[in-house]
Amino acid sequence: MKDFVWCKRAERRIPLSGCLVCHDGCYPELRQEARSSPLVKKLKRTGRFKERYVMKRKEAVASSSEDGGRVIEMGEASRQDGAASETAGPRIFLLEDGRLKPFSMTEYTRATLYDVVESFSVECRLVKPEESDQPIYEGKKPSRRTVPILVTRKGDFVLMGSWEDLEAHPEKLAEVDEVIGASPVKQVFVLKRKT
Repeated sequence: MKDFVWCKRAERRIPLSGCLVCHDGCYPELRQEARSSPLVKKLKRTGRFKERYVMKRKEAVASSSEDGGRVIEMGEASRQDGAASETAGPRIFLLEDGRLKPFSMTEYTRATLYDVVESFSVECRLVKPEESDQPIYEGKKPSRRTVPILVTRKGDFVLMGSWEDLEAHPEKLAEVDEVIGASPVKQVFVLKRKT
């Protein structure tokens, strides 16, 4: 790991610890690697700095109707599933045996499903001890009608009760790559009379 990096703002080489507290984000790969370094652990242990998580909103994932509900027809779902597999990941989740699993629209369940509405990337920053350690949001805040799903670095999905629970326990974001805002939905079948 590098001990010194070139600072574009100061136009000189600075210790990596100085780069970690800067909010410019010039070296994201080094910052990620340095989070687990002994230097950062020592800075946190001595109380000179603490971690603060920043959640950056990604581009719009889904558009919901005006009444807050969302209807996904089978044809639309198959097109969306194809698009989702090419880009980010699953769009609908199933809570089964206390675990979240990606759900295919070709299956059937009576359990509550979770439809992805919004998505946030998570970044850890070091801040001074007097600053708040509450997670902050860059961009529009999440809708309170959704529930957060944490996507860990190992690829696991963890369902939280509410955004307030997540804000009360920011340490849960330590091993998280992405936070998804999902709304609970149910799967129903509609029988249409043929003419």
